[in-house]
Amino acid sequence: MNSIVLSKKQFYELKDMVYAISGINLHEGKLELLKSKIAKRMRVTKKSFAEYLSYLHANEKEVIEFIDTVTTNHSFFFRENRSIAYIVNQLASQPDAGKRPFKIWCAACSTGDEPYTIAIQLAARNLPFSILATDISHSVLETATRGIYRNDKLKNVPVPLLHRYFQRGSGKYKGFVRIKKEIANHVRFEQYNLITDAPLSDKFDAISCRNVMIYFDMPTSERVVNKLYQSINPQGYFAIGNAESLMNLNHRFKSIPKIPSLYIK
Repeated sequence: MNSIVLSKKQFYELKDMVYAISGINLHEGKLELLKSKIAKRMRVTKKSFAEYLSYLHANEKEVIEFIDTVTTNHSFFFRENRSIAYIVNQLASQPDAGKRPFKIWCAACSTGDEPYTIAIQLAARNLPFSILATDISHSVLETATRGIYRNDKLKNVPVPLLHRYFQRGSGKYKGFVRIKKEIANHVRFEQYNLITDAPLSDKFDAISCRNVMIYFDMPTSERVVNKLYQSINPQGYFAIGNAESLMNLNHRFKSIPKIPSLYIK
């Protein structure tokens, strides 16, 4: 990393490219972090610094790989679950509950912990459902599709649900669990860019887009929120992360009292 000298011009070119594709707003305080991530990708691609910068500018797929190293992808099961539990309870109390499958979109789903968390709670209430889980990064989607996780990511899962919906690993998979097929079969993973892809034509009963807008500036957050608004059914729910807020954004959602970071259309 010490051999990497990123000029101000190179930094701003990189910043603008990452922003245009992912909406992630890098500031100069991220310079050393960026250099370390460039060094990591240089090792993976076996390219020199100059070769890697040229490769990065010419290859959008590599930009996504690079962005994936910059973001933390820190997730675990039943994280910030209060808003999800509220959504599940509200869906279960609807007059048509059990008569049609509820449709959920988990945007920015990372390694799959969140969509599986939602699926487990819907299944436990015997509700029919389908979940679309999307992310910009194909590498986290591969992890999500495998559905294999370290035990330490499940510390918040209630024990009865842990026994019911996970298979304990053995041999080389000791210390890991796998999501059971009865849950995995209800979750579809796809690549989707919140910034550049068109709004989905499908309509959902709830959309979760949590802990991704912390990387966005306000104009980008506003565009994403209003894009997602188009894909939610009337009276549908919109969940964001506890560290995020729609304050000062121009949007049409209504907040739900006493449930932080949860809104209704």
